Amino acid sequence: MEQSSVRKAALAEVLELVDSWLESSLTGEAPVIDFKTPEELKQELNLSLDGKGQGEESIAAETRKYLDHAVRTAHPAYLNQLFGGFNLAAFVGEVLTAATNTSMYTYEVAPVATLMEMTIVDKMLSYTGWKTGTGGMMTGGSNTNLVAMLLARNSIFKGAKSEGISGLPKLAVFVSERAHFSMLKAANTTGIGANGVIKVPVDADGRMRGEALETALKETIKKGMMPFMVCSTAGTTETGSFDAIDEAADFAERHALWHHVDGSWGGSLILSEDRKQLFKGLDRADSFSWNPHKLMNIPLICSVLLVKDPNIMREEISSHDADYIYHENATSDFDLGPASLQCGRRVDSLKLWMAWKYYGDDGYARRIEHLTHLAKYATEKIEESGRLELMFPTQTLNVNFRFKVPEGIDSDRFNEDLRYKLIREGRAMVNYCRLDNGLSIRLILLNPDLTETDLDHFFDMFVATAETQLKGYPQPEY
Repeated sequence: MEQSSVRKAALAEVLELVDSWLESSLTGEAPVIDFKTPEELKQELNLSLDGKGQGEESIAAETRKYLDHAVRTAHPAYLNQLFGGFNLAAFVGEVLTAATNTSMYTYEVAPVATLMEMTIVDKMLSYTGWKTGTGGMMTGGSNTNLVAMLLARNSIFKGAKSEGISGLPKLAVFVSERAHFSMLKAANTTGIGANGVIKVPVDADGRMRGEALETALKETIKKGMMPFMVCSTAGTTETGSFDAIDEAADFAERHALWHHVDGSWGGSLILSEDRKQLFKGLDRADSFSWNPHKLMNIPLICSVLLVKDPNIMREEISSHDADYIYHENATSDFDLGPASLQCGRRVDSLKLWMAWKYYGDDGYARRIEHLTHLAKYATEKIEESGRLELMFPTQTLNVNFRFKVPEGIDSDRFNEDLRYKLIREGRAMVNYCRLDNGLSIRLILLNPDLTETDLDHFFDMFVATAETQLKGYPQPEY
């Protein structure tokens, strides 16, 4: 009884602290971050792990310390990364996941979660246009791209799973020059090598096109390399651009290549009828990465790889020497472990299933459409401002801009300094990238609770902070 009382009291206190923290984050009342340098944070927090434990008294105290210095990713001024916002149904699913603490390798230990994951995969497959398919949840978009490359390699070179790649020619993969760096990591891990990733130039809208792929193919073959895969990006990290998926599909069919579509960032746009044209040609792809922890606002990590061939994941991933886990029985066909590179794997299906149950297809479509409206609104604000400049034509939900500086001041340095000033002062977190025309502030619109008023406040604050910085900035010497 005493343990029960302690547990209930600790949980009640922690949940109250979390709720208060969320409230101040969602309303924007608190700074987006109470910024401290690593040295300052180490001095303020007692991070040592001692021989004698502090017991239940430490739980609430350490919770409070952690929350005081955590980045408020649900804050209306958190516009920094490809995740953010707050999703109540998914949050509850995450809490239940931790409380039940199971693993996804067998139906036996995760019966409901297994059926939920299978339902989610089938639901996502219904958007691809494929007649058959399979899939699974993985530890991020980088790993979905890795597994896609592994499946492509093993599908085309049938002995690679058992014999390795030492007897194969030098292999090559085509990607956009703006593709995610995970493709390089995947090539390293699968034995292709980073030099086997051929970066294809993009057009003025940041899109990889069929003609550029054909040119790259000719040059690659001249070097004695053997292409086996092409990866289209559905939403680049810097500009949100979509490669011409249909042209890449034509290219892959002509040359018998595996076609992977990396929708880690933009994949959820497929939920909106207005944006489905961006995915033209997906029905002819072999695999598709989709990260609900981004545009569907599911707590990290929640990533899915979809594959057209319904059997290939079990055939090319599974091993057959684990009878201490996998037993032949009435439910073994429901075991998800043989199709995963992991053994222990946390439940990521519950939080997504609960959120999709909460919002439904229509609700998620409305959320996505609201964000596309906000991207248009932000772009217009920049174009109408005399103090800001658009650095790249807005493609989807990435808005690239920066503050205009007087002639003679280094614009790249000024805007980078401005970005860090906003973070140090807790006013906003917004990232930057480097484009062909210089450093760009990269505004990411993925929090569906944002409003036009929130964006008005952000841009007003951004310009005001820039003007204050300009007064004390080193002026050019003439």
